[in-house]
Amino acid sequence: MNADKRRSLNQRNQRLSASIIFPIFVATKDLFMIPYQTKVLYNVRIKMRDGIELSANLFMPIPKTDGEQFPVILEMIPYRKDDWRYVTDHQRMLYFAERGFACCRLDIRGTGSSQGIARDEYTAEETLDGYETVEWLAAQDWCNGSVGMWGMSYGGFTSIQVAKMQPPHLKAIIAVYATDDRYIEDSHYMGGCKTASEWAQYAVSQVGSNAMPPKAEYAGDGWAAQWKERLENTPLWLSHWLRNQTDGAYWRVGSLNPGYEKITCALYSIGGWMDSYVNAAVRMHEKCVNAPRKCLIGNWNHQMPDYAYPGPNLDYLHEMTRFFEYWLKGIDNGVMNEPAFTFMRREYTVPEAFPSMMNGEWMSVNSYPLESTRFKEFYLGDKTLSAQKADASDSDHYLHRPTHGTASSYCWGAGAQPNGLFRDLRPDESVIPVYTSDVLTEPLDFMGMPEAILHLSSSAPVSYAVVRLTDVAPDGTSAQVTAGILNLTHRNSHEAPEALTPNEVYEVKIKMRATAYRFLPGHRIRLTISSTYWPLIFPSPYKADNYLHRGGKYNSRLVLPVVNQESLSIPNFKTTPPEMIQMGESISDVPEWKIEEDVIPGSLTVKSYGGDRSTLPDGTVITTSERIHMTAYHQDPAHAQFYNDINYHLIEHGQDIHIQSTGSIRTTETDFHLDIQLVVKLNGNLFFQKSWLESIKRNLV
Repeated sequence: MNADKRRSLNQRNQRLSASIIFPIFVATKDLFMIPYQTKVLYNVRIKMRDGIELSANLFMPIPKTDGEQFPVILEMIPYRKDDWRYVTDHQRMLYFAERGFACCRLDIRGTGSSQGIARDEYTAEETLDGYETVEWLAAQDWCNGSVGMWGMSYGGFTSIQVAKMQPPHLKAIIAVYATDDRYIEDSHYMGGCKTASEWAQYAVSQVGSNAMPPKAEYAGDGWAAQWKERLENTPLWLSHWLRNQTDGAYWRVGSLNPGYEKITCALYSIGGWMDSYVNAAVRMHEKCVNAPRKCLIGNWNHQMPDYAYPGPNLDYLHEMTRFFEYWLKGIDNGVMNEPAFTFMRREYTVPEAFPSMMNGEWMSVNSYPLESTRFKEFYLGDKTLSAQKADASDSDHYLHRPTHGTASSYCWGAGAQPNGLFRDLRPDESVIPVYTSDVLTEPLDFMGMPEAILHLSSSAPVSYAVVRLTDVAPDGTSAQVTAGILNLTHRNSHEAPEALTPNEVYEVKIKMRATAYRFLPGHRIRLTISSTYWPLIFPSPYKADNYLHRGGKYNSRLVLPVVNQESLSIPNFKTTPPEMIQMGESISDVPEWKIEEDVIPGSLTVKSYGGDRSTLPDGTVITTSERIHMTAYHQDPAHAQFYNDINYHLIEHGQDIHIQSTGSIRTTETDFHLDIQLVVKLNGNLFFQKSWLESIKRNLV
């Protein structure tokens, strides 16, 4: 998913085409250093095993001594290096080049200025391209033989997948907000439920992005033919995702799980408690036992740690430099002597959609799970949560409410506005079962993945369970701590779902997203249960009377991984922004996030909009926008709709390219109906048009 924030930056007068960056003094830990002068080599062609040429930009330090060689840092993603990501690529890659790293920014096969066809995300073909690129870079006479990889989101995925293949010269990777499992921890499914809002800023937008042309001056006389081939042959990625509704062979491609032992190079996982992929960061740190590894988790959402909300923020490029200096240059800078796992332990913060900060403090430990972890159980009673289990059995009824959940976050891993976080959850809690502890008299800390073990029944063959763990402040405000989702037909397996027998009671275990949290004295712990999280997931298709059974023979309970240990020494993070060049300019549109009820049809629609316009140093202008409408109905769970309108507008050297991709997913009781439209205009005239219409059976989802 791409959520890289656009910033307003000062205009530069000259393009960085194999240009020299004048040296500046850059502060390091112990001294002031003169950085390397740099040059940029554009559109370096790297030939793959099948003859396809991939396009790379190389950001090179200029040697200070004859024969000086440099390690290389590789980033490979489908987000176009020659326009969309031009500014951020130059800022980050030149930052590293000034510090003595060569950097390679690669357009993956079938995107940007690379040849070939992008047949899906994270394909085996793409990963093998990464392997070959690593070895090609290591063989260059200016390289010291050590290569690292890094990336945020998609680039983090590719780093993990290439590392799994163990290229001989890949020494270290840094995976920022990336997953180890594409089925259980990505934007397509959550707990076996089909996502809706998680497809924002990626799914339909990738249809438009994949339709963008290679850079004309690089493709030469074959530009139009190469572009037309791309348009005609690039498949609809969304269709793959929607057809594969259960876990299996399809999702294992591009996933590390279960092969954690295959990562043998050094691994630095960076995550955020408000990001979708934080569980993966925790799991990889626990399970990649053959890799020297570090893990850093802040409060952040799906944006870079130097500006992501909520803070506190830090200079992640400084942390990356220290890690790569150690593993690619052999500089013993102490980074691996620090505690292996540093994380922010959150505390109660008044909930708001776009908080600049969340309260808490940094903690450092040597391992996960924490050595002091003890599992503390809280039993569900009559609106209560306590250490004492009730003797008598009872049950609490809750209806399937398809539009429930809008007081929580816009999606599972919020990015830039309009993707906001949870607010006060009391409006949602007023119509569902709520279980609240007594007021705490002392702090209670936990770190890890809480679990709700519940006894549930439903009148429908398909039903979902959504649990939220919240912190209830003395004034009654209910702030989300974490949450978990499970399609109850997946209670035994994500590979082979089983329909529910109506009204049969099942014990189910619902893991919640990992976090580290301190409940303060005077506060209360709360657990809630519902059957929907709109608009994060599409509602299950049947009306249902649901029951939570508790007490007596039904040990419905919350299990917290409680910890009680002192922090080790915290690394001395650099908290000022990275020293990056300024170039180009960017203007963002006013974002929108609206929740609208239409009384007559009984519908609830969540609407959002975001867009921006970037001007590059050579005058190229790229404008992007995304408008989303997601509608569900109070009394009709079978019918819901996700609608997306994406626009890319590129003006470059007299060429005016406008691409619009619109998409809808409409549900009925039995099917998903997919309708995607792609319109490509060149200089105001229709150049290409394509439609995808497909109906796909729902498989207990």
